[in-house]
Amino acid sequence: MPTTYTDQFYTFDPANPPSGGTSVSFVSYNLTDQNDDGDVDAFDNDSVNGSDVSSSYPGDTVTINVPGTGNVTYTGTTFYLANGDRVFTPTDGQVLANGTFVSSTWVSGQGPLDVGDLGPPCFAAGTLIETERGMTPIQDIEVGDLVRTLDNGLQPVKWSGKRTVAALDKRAPIRFAKGAIGNTRELLVSPQHKILVSGWRAELFFGEDEVLVAATHLVNADTIHRAPRRHINYHHLMFDRHEILLAEGIPTESFYPGEYILQDSDLHDEVMDLFPEMIGQAGPDWETARTVLRSKEAQVLCGDNL
Repeated sequence: MPTTYTDQFYTFDPANPPSGGTSVSFVSYNLTDQNDDGDVDAFDNDSVNGSDVSSSYPGDTVTINVPGTGNVTYTGTTFYLANGDRVFTPTDGQVLANGTFVSSTWVSGQGPLDVGDLGPPCFAAGTLIETERGMTPIQDIEVGDLVRTLDNGLQPVKWSGKRTVAALDKRAPIRFAKGAIGNTRELLVSPQHKILVSGWRAELFFGEDEVLVAATHLVNADTIHRAPRRHINYHHLMFDRHEILLAEGIPTESFYPGEYILQDSDLHDEVMDLFPEMIGQAGPDWETARTVLRSKEAQVLCGDNL
């Protein structure tokens, strides 16, 4: 059965880009995984924006000069479509922004886009979150409840969400065994959920005391691994800003709309009703609470310790 996702795209080919200084704006397109095998590629009639994928190139990069921010480099996948369009979508957890084109790089090898790279940051049902009234199952936390945050004390929940998703292969949740990273109980999170990691490696290699690392990049051969199942109930908590919460006793991120909000039209509409200031912009309040590491950076950080 087909599964459709929504994501951000630049509408040019990094291998044949516009001239430097050209204005660039992102758009939202649907991606359809026709046979629901967990990837989008040139096989099985997968499509983007209604047109079949002819080829796909993971690993291309696009650098954009974003007003007020400077140059931002995105890593992602470029799709060649049957209708002649060429489109690029990020797979590095960043949010595309409007700006002017600076440069690009491209790869020659084809490959699929793993839909796991489109995943939301969220907790599995049953996860205990530290709140004003103590450790509370996430499914029992409601809008207005006070949740303890690492940076800003008790903060009220502004929005909570729930969704049930297939949880096989690359979309399987990441299981942290009790004590794997100091957690008091087993912890299940989505693959792209960010965990706060600290230590000398963070300071040495990245100049930061603390950084955020996607759970999928922490998988090891022992205490942290994928835990596939047919379905899983995921819950989200959102605040006035990106926060660091305590889940099963360890610091981890709250819902960050910049990474996922464009992937679900119903979710987009609901969140925009509550946060109209987010329309058309990320804004300073939606910067991540800490620097987010990419896959190769996470490998440098973790070394053989996880």
